[in-house]
Amino acid sequence: MNRTVHQRGWLALLLAGTIVAALPAAAAADETPVNPALPTPALPASPACGSDSTPTWRTVTNPPPTGMTVSIGVPRPTVDGVTYQGVVHAWDVDGSQAADGSVSGVPVPYESVYVPLPLTDGHTYGWHASTYDGTAYSNPTAPCYFRVDGSAPLAPVVTNPDFPPAGSPGTPTKAAGQPTTFSFSSRDPLPGGCTEAGAPDCWASGLDHFEYAFDQEPGIGAARAPADAQGKGTLTASLTWGTHTLYVVGVDAAGNQTQPTGYTFYVPWQLPTPAPTTINLTAPAKSGRASRLTVPGQMSAAPYPSGEAVKVVRSDLAHPAGVALPDAPLSADGTFHIADVPQVGGANTYTVTYAGDSAHQATKASATVQVSRSATALSISTNASSYAYGATAKVTAHLGRTYNGRTLSIYAEPYHGKKTLVRAGTVDSHGNLTATYRVTGSTIFTASFAGDYRYAAATAVRTVSAHAKVSESLSGYYGSTHYGSTLYRVYHHTATAKLNATVTPDKVGQCVRFQAQRYYGGAWHAQSISSCRTLSTTSTGSATLSLTKAVNSRFRMRAEYVHSGKDTGNLSTWGAWQYFTVRQ
Repeated sequence: MNRTVHQRGWLALLLAGTIVAALPAAAAADETPVNPALPTPALPASPACGSDSTPTWRTVTNPPPTGMTVSIGVPRPTVDGVTYQGVVHAWDVDGSQAADGSVSGVPVPYESVYVPLPLTDGHTYGWHASTYDGTAYSNPTAPCYFRVDGSAPLAPVVTNPDFPPAGSPGTPTKAAGQPTTFSFSSRDPLPGGCTEAGAPDCWASGLDHFEYAFDQEPGIGAARAPADAQGKGTLTASLTWGTHTLYVVGVDAAGNQTQPTGYTFYVPWQLPTPAPTTINLTAPAKSGRASRLTVPGQMSAAPYPSGEAVKVVRSDLAHPAGVALPDAPLSADGTFHIADVPQVGGANTYTVTYAGDSAHQATKASATVQVSRSATALSISTNASSYAYGATAKVTAHLGRTYNGRTLSIYAEPYHGKKTLVRAGTVDSHGNLTATYRVTGSTIFTASFAGDYRYAAATAVRTVSAHAKVSESLSGYYGSTHYGSTLYRVYHHTATAKLNATVTPDKVGQCVRFQAQRYYGGAWHAQSISSCRTLSTTSTGSATLSLTKAVNSRFRMRAEYVHSGKDTGNLSTWGAWQYFTVRQ
């Protein structure tokens, strides 16, 4: 039989006075001869023996006992005058020692067997049992294994942020009836001389649970809180008004208990009304991009509890919805500092939020720092400086070097009109964006760059002029003819030629004058030029020419709009020649 097989069994530490019988150590250890016909002892049904990989735990009394006691069931204690004995062989798994014990059968389901094997803290032990009839042994039971933890865990540490312990700084942050959570922590030390858990003979059972009670030490049946793998546990409770003491005891898997820890604290009837608070931020107006900046802050209504902090969010062109910065710790006097190295130019807004505590209301404040950006080249040009009325202008905007923005907008603002967007888009590979616009008067073209993460916004302006439009017509003629390809109106020599002129856009009150020429000697010669005629409320004017002595003569007339200093919308403009001839 391999006596070092690692299993564990159900062990019962029995009271002194257990009935035992002596058995020669050599005979019990050898357990020979074996009679397979003899019944094997029974082990208690629950808890079952542990295996070599998962032994059970047991503790030892102080001072340690000089041996161990196990419980086994010996079948048929006495048959035909033969008394069967229960025999137990036990050993230290490290091979350092072994011992045997036996007990005579008694008419009870299970018998206690004492084995004179000293138990040492941190060691692992194995045992198995046989039945002995005085001449032979039964086959042994399967091995049972257990480990010994004879040391109590360390006294628990109890904390609660809502209710500081009596005599410490700070004030309660909750009142009677509000749920609060207590945290426990403890540690089950290794046996003396051990530095690594799990090394041979260096085992500790570990924290299993905590037992607790309010205002009295926990006793039998006390409430429990489980311990996690790190030896920590929690308790959430709602308490009445007054001073309370929470007593907590740590218990390891072997059943060793710590000394109780008492945590005394005060629960107020109700908390005082939180004070209104404000945040004052002292931010610089400007800062360099990619340079370190500091924004000091001051909270009102100090003092503040330890561990408080304000949350900080920065909004910029790249993060319009904001990006969280590290929390800024809050000093007891309410001061804090925000440190940042902004990478995006333009407006950087720092929003600071305090969530509030039991003595202070929540509050928020913001401050904006203009972070520098580089300048870029921006220009705008047109294909002409002045245009006929209604002509189409070609407008070209050019954008220089930028970081991540290549979009331009071109606007047009006509005289006495509204500024409107003509085109917006991304510049081409040459940095250009073109647009067309129908010009009817003096117009201001503007190119706009909104800026990007590293380059500032920019604008460029170009102003062009437009001539007024002069529309003309003759009246009083009776027919038409052509000289070459030119259309002539035909007048009777007794009629009066009349030239009607309309100026667009409306130029009521402005000046129009008329010019007449006569054709002779193979060329046109000035006949007359009128003085300024004031345009009517319909922006029209007219001039007449007597034809009494002009039989067989050819004439032409035209009107000129002459803008004054009051008209900054359009330039002076000649109308087209209107041709006519005179007959008898």
